[in-house]
Amino acid sequence: MKYDVLVVGCGPAGARTARLLAEQGHKVLILEEHNLVGEPVRCAGLISERSMQLAGASKDIIQNRLMGASIISPQGTTLDISTGKVQALAVDRAAFDRELAVQAQNAGAELHTGARVRNLIFTGDGYKVEVEEKNQPAVYNTRLVIGADGANSTTARLAGLQDNNPAAVIYSAEVKIKRFNEDMVDVFVGQDLAPGWFGWIIPLGEERCRVGTGYALCRPEHTPRYYFEHIVNKFPGYFKDMQILKYTGGVVPLGMKQKIYAPHLLLVGDAANQVKPISGGGVYPGLRGAQLCAETAGESLRENNLTEHGLVKYQLTWEKEFGKEIQSGISYRERYLNLNDNDIDQLIKFLSNPYWRNIISKYGDIDYPSWLSGRLFNAGPWVKKFLKVTVGVTNYTSSIKSGLKNVFT
Repeated sequence: MKYDVLVVGCGPAGARTARLLAEQGHKVLILEEHNLVGEPVRCAGLISERSMQLAGASKDIIQNRLMGASIISPQGTTLDISTGKVQALAVDRAAFDRELAVQAQNAGAELHTGARVRNLIFTGDGYKVEVEEKNQPAVYNTRLVIGADGANSTTARLAGLQDNNPAAVIYSAEVKIKRFNEDMVDVFVGQDLAPGWFGWIIPLGEERCRVGTGYALCRPEHTPRYYFEHIVNKFPGYFKDMQILKYTGGVVPLGMKQKIYAPHLLLVGDAANQVKPISGGGVYPGLRGAQLCAETAGESLRENNLTEHGLVKYQLTWEKEFGKEIQSGISYRERYLNLNDNDIDQLIKFLSNPYWRNIISKYGDIDYPSWLSGRLFNAGPWVKKFLKVTVGVTNYTSSIKSGLKNVFT
């Protein structure tokens, strides 16, 4: 059977893209490698109200409403930021994914679970997709493949669109633990605790939380689990009597992907590195990426122009909307690597000033972290002391800009 579109992966970006294209009248097939959409969970499940509205998700999946965050330095210095209004939502991420999958099916998309793509064979007018489905071989023909299969995208690899950008490796768990501030997220920072990254406690209510950490270095000294246990042991007051219910984890791609299209093929979501480099959040940019992907794909399908020239518009519109945000995030994250733990502790104390607390409350946005980071990372009193950008960072940023230039030209 021939399809107009075959979407690989049924996470939020894949399901949203499939729904939008099915609503346009295209014949859409979604292949999800796992037997149950949304499982295993590889996300902290902290999203914005903006993302909920964009996804059209129900309030039933909301587990908690968060009003702010406590930032904890390596020496235990705490910076509490609360605005008195909801800043983020903790959601049942598996249920969130399944809701979007149902939306896609209701729009007319077909969903096959337990289906793992093994090969893509270009046929000139599309792809023959070889699949292992329910432990049996299957073949599907499609005019357009959309890879929405995550950070380690098989689609990107088979299409030659993989990259060497850095990634954050995450080790996390859902736990039972008593909390006294169930409307606040705890964020642990420090190079010894989470090199190049951070740790977190996200309260879900009813003495349940998601906790985790990770690293974002090419050659870390220890495993992700070591850093998880290190935070738990260093801050016993936060993790007293913690009971681990289940472990989770994953990989977060960082940086701009230089190319997210090929003849008769597009990438979206984590497969396209549509992730915020500062926080690692991918739901909102992935959902916006899905909209932009579906717009270009739908137009190209109608015009029967699925060449690179016909599909490049997707990359151009994506970079126009999120390119600056991602490049800024890369720059600020790399600058953070120049701070040692003593610097970070001094920085937390500095930001406790009422002026900076007000700036954080005013400009903090979970979907656009660079709005705040730009102001904090250029604060006159300490910018020169803490933020000496190395030659390596400059070269890294230059290479990203060079790649973008090649895409646009």
